[in-house]
Amino acid sequence: MTLYQFNALDEMEQAEALWEKGVHIGERFDEEHNILLYQIDGFYLEAYYHREYNVLMRFRTFSSLEQLTPYLEKLNINYE
Repeated sequence: MTLYQFNALDEMEQAEALWEKGVHIGERFDEEHNILLYQIDGFYLEAYYHREYNVLMRFRTFSSLEQLTPYLEKLNINYE
């Protein structure tokens, strides 16, 4: 699945694709959200969960590695 194919899906289909194909690789937080980072095939997806209301608010997709910068401090790449 490509980023463009994912974005063409409706919200329910996007959630299903995330559940079936997504690999959780990181998380971060802002004032209101837990933001979970997933990789699906050749692109990345952030799922924004509102902490107070406990609901998924939106997805943000991207393919640029520069967008991963907020996650780099937390990624563990030790092979021990």
